[in-house]
Amino acid sequence: MQRTVPTTAGPLPVPSPDHRWTVLFFITEPGIGERLPELGGCTTGLCSARDAAAAFARADARVLGVSAHAPGRLAEFAEGRALGYPLVGDEDLSLGRAFGVPEVRAEDRTLFARAAVVLDRTGRVRSLIHPVPEPERHAELVLERLARLTDSEGTPQD
Repeated sequence: MQRTVPTTAGPLPVPSPDHRWTVLFFITEPGIGERLPELGGCTTGLCSARDAAAAFARADARVLGVSAHAPGRLAEFAEGRALGYPLVGDEDLSLGRAFGVPEVRAEDRTLFARAAVVLDRTGRVRSLIHPVPEPERHAELVLERLARLTDSEGTPQD
């Protein structure tokens, strides 16, 4: 299943037709840890993906962050952290729900739990990574899963 999603870089297709894998890093809300420490770590998790950009490129993976907010609200955050990849605004949580991403209630709102989804080119969920108890290892956990998926499938023939 492919769909076009609103991002901080404009509309983009999910999954990416130009990459073997699409990785969606789901977060509750940028900066929420300042108000609710138990949900903190969103920025750390997203920055771990930024810092591992070369490894994701080697894995032929497109990285996107996803939050239950409008892309416009996320743009300043993404720019300020120099993430280097777009953030998806999933205000109605439909993207996350389509992929089975767990949710949390905070401040009378429903948000995503910290998770990651790995999609193949067809849009099939190949992995849902949750929980992610150590936000600083978010990218590392995903890269480990990508390596296992790639090893199990062998080298692509495209």
